[in-house]
Order: sequence, then structure tokens, then C-alpha cells
Amino acid sequence: MHNRKIARFQGQIETALINFRANLELRLKELFAVLHIQSHLTGAGIRKCEGFSPRHLLFVLTNLVFLHIKTVHDLLHRPLQSLFLAQKDTFYRFKKAEWSWGPFYRRFLAHLGGRLQWSKTARDNCFILDTSTLPKRGKRLENLSFVYDHTQGKTVKGYEILTLGLLTPDNFYPVNFGHHFSQTAPVEVREARPLKARGDLARRLRDARLTKPALAVKMLKAALAQGFPASYLLVDAWFTSPTFCRRVQDLGLQIIGRLKRDRTLYYRAGIGYTLKQLYQAHKHRLVKEATLGLALFSVPVTCGNGLPGVVVLTKGYKEPDLETRPGGKIKAEPPWAAFFSADLTLTATAVVQKYLGRWSIEVFFKEAKQRLGLGQEQCRSFAAQVFSITQAFFRYSLLAYLLEHDDQSQTIGDLFRQLEEETGKLTFLERLWQYLVTFLKTVLNTLAHFCDPGPQFRDYLDAITNTFNQFSPLQGCET
Repeated sequence: MHNRKIARFQGQIETALINFRANLELRLKELFAVLHIQSHLTGAGIRKCEGFSPRHLLFVLTNLVFLHIKTVHDLLHRPLQSLFLAQKDTFYRFKKAEWSWGPFYRRFLAHLGGRLQWSKTARDNCFILDTSTLPKRGKRLENLSFVYDHTQGKTVKGYEILTLGLLTPDNFYPVNFGHHFSQTAPVEVREARPLKARGDLARRLRDARLTKPALAVKMLKAALAQGFPASYLLVDAWFTSPTFCRRVQDLGLQIIGRLKRDRTLYYRAGIGYTLKQLYQAHKHRLVKEATLGLALFSVPVTCGNGLPGVVVLTKGYKEPDLETRPGGKIKAEPPWAAFFSADLTLTATAVVQKYLGRWSIEVFFKEAKQRLGLGQEQCRSFAAQVFSITQAFFRYSLLAYLLEHDDQSQTIGDLFRQLEEETGKLTFLERLWQYLVTFLKTVLNTLAHFCDPGPQFRDYLDAITNTFNQFSPLQGCET
């Protein structure tokens, strides 16, 4: 009878502690299970060799941005022992290993697309291509080069990445990225030397020597071969050339992009016009469109390589400026702009409306850099840089997926702040837990010191102590 009472008493304590742990659960922990992250890691060949599982390490590193922790060194000095047990070397080995992060992320995103049924909106889905600069201050980072940063208006040391994204009617998802190395590099720069000649890291280093149009076409071919559904490609003026547009159309995609005012000729009725000449010849025919608030007119043309298309001339178009700072200089906008569409069935209004969707990738770059750690990796290894960028893409896709299932959040920023509060509560409750355990043990030891409890009372004290010792307040991810 006495043993049954002790067992019942210990069970009641365990139930109370389990209810306490329920308040510490993170949505990302549940999401890792729902989206089968372990399966995608295994499928990409990222397996546990020694120590902790890749899933556990990835979970811990994914949560760092919500705790406002930038480095592994900072992580190890925080009171989060119940979130992880690994040491510094374990995390560094994981980040610098030549894992196949490309195949992992593609498998994960394909699974995400199946759950969100992207194939049903293939006619409206758009690929988006754009480049971004990741400035670096370190001197001995592998494969560092001098790249032009348009936000600063000057050349800086760092990395330039070409990003391919998928815009659905509901959200934007980064699909893939590739580095582009310039011809000039700092004197002290080191070259990465992959151990696997046919691995994902070696392939990325080879692709980084390609021209940006060639790399863009290769990324588009890979995305289409993997089954990502889209009908259009949206690009800025840098990519919108007749040669690139023809290569994109050969892939089965329709391209929409802004045009540069250069010497490229567009033929109409056998006469070649530059973009400026085309505008001067048709500016009197522009008609105000109430929905967009712009004056529009479309001109059917044929490019010099025989590609047919439509040039949409607009007046009053202004591109959103996501980098504007209070008191900063306002960028002057030209009085008119032009867009090219290879889809002859679209109206002028539809062309501009679709092009406006391109700004979702600019929002992605801003959110990923400010909140999700894009470009903030300090490790010298190029493999660690690849992992860091992949992880920023991974974090954004997780938030975008949660956003589509969260009726209360309107933006990625709103959802980020919610997860921030959850992880902040985690650190507070863990400190509270440690205080309570210490306090309880002190009280029990003091009682045993001042009085001589009988065998029955001592059994109750042992039950309390054993239950608290065996209980872990948070299992971030199984190892």
C-alpha cells in the first residue's frame, strides 16, 4: 500500500511537470516533425556520423535568430543548456562540413510545394531572378572578391549571389541561389579546396565562374526539371536582353522585364527603333489607367533575333525604394519607363501588374538580411557561407509556410515577432526552472538537516527529488 501511494504521488508530480513543459513548446519544433526535416536530411546524405544528429544541430542553429544570437560562441554563453548539449566544435564541424545543402533544400521545398498545392496555380506562378551583395569585412574568407553594391553605390569586398524565387498567389519562396565571383579579388584571399570533386560544394564553385545569364539559365533548367511549377519569369533591366529572353522562352517560360535605355533596336513594320525613339513615336497615344494610376500604351515589336514581343510604355511609374532612410537622399525617377513581355496575349495593364510582383524578392532580401541572418556568417570557410545562406532561405520558407496557416499574422515580420516572443519565453522559463529546482533541493536538504524524518516521509522526499532530476524542461529536438 505504501509503495502504491508513493508511485501515485510521483505520477502526480510528473503530470504537473509535463503540463509545465507544454508552455515551453516551440512552433518550429512541431514544424520540423510535420515537414519531415529528418527525412529530407537523410535523403540528401546528411546523416549522423558521431555525436549529435544533424536534425538537432539544424534545429538549434535555426532558432538562433529568434533569440538574437549571431554566433555559436554567443550561443554557448547563454543559459540554454536544455535546448542543446553539443559543444562549440560540434557546431563548427557541422557548419564547415561539405554537406549537400542544395539537394536538402530542394527536397524540403518540393515537399512544401506538394503540401501547398503549387501545381494548381501554375498558370499564375512566376519565377523571379535577382542578385544581391553580401559585404564582408574579413580578410581571409575563402573565395572573397570585389563586387559592386548598388545600395551603397560602390565596390565592396564580399559575395554576390544570384537568387531564384517562386512567387505564388499566396506568398514568395526562395528556390535556389548561386554565387558569382568577379574577376578581381583581394590579395590575401584563399581558394576553397573541396574534398569531394563531384559534391555540391565543388559544383557551386564551378558554377560561380559562369556569367550571370548562363548561371540564371542553368538554375531555371534545374528548377523546371525538379517540378517547380511556373509560367512566367520576372526580371529587372539587367537581365532583359533579346538574347536572354530567347533562351528563357526556349525553356517554355514567358519573360516579363523592365527595359534599359540602350542602343538595342526593336523592329516595327520593318523599321528599327531604340527604346527612346519608340517612346517619342508613341507617347501621344498613352492612356491613363485608373487601377495603376499610370499612363500606358503597348507596342508590338520584334527583336533583332526574331523574338516577337510587346513593349509597354508607361509614364509616372515609380519603383518602391526599400532602402530609404529618414533624411536620406531620394532617388530621382525617370519620367517614363518601358517593359517587355514575350506573352503577346497580355494587356498593358496585366504586364505591369505582373511585373510589380518582382518586388517580393526585394522584400525577401530585406527581411532575410535584417532578421534571418543572410550575409552575417563570420566563418572563413566557403562551405560555412553556403550553409548560412541555405539556412536563411530555409528560415524564410518556414515562416512563409507558417504565414499561410496563420490567420492573425499579415506579414513575415509579424510572424517573426511572434516566434521571437516564444523563444524569449523559453529563456525566461528556463531560468525560472533552474531557480525552482535549486530552491526545492535547498528546502528538502534543510528539512532533512533540522529534523530526522521517518522512513515514510523520506520516501516522499526521494520521490520528489528523483522526479525533478529526471525531468528536462525542454527537448528542443531529439538527438
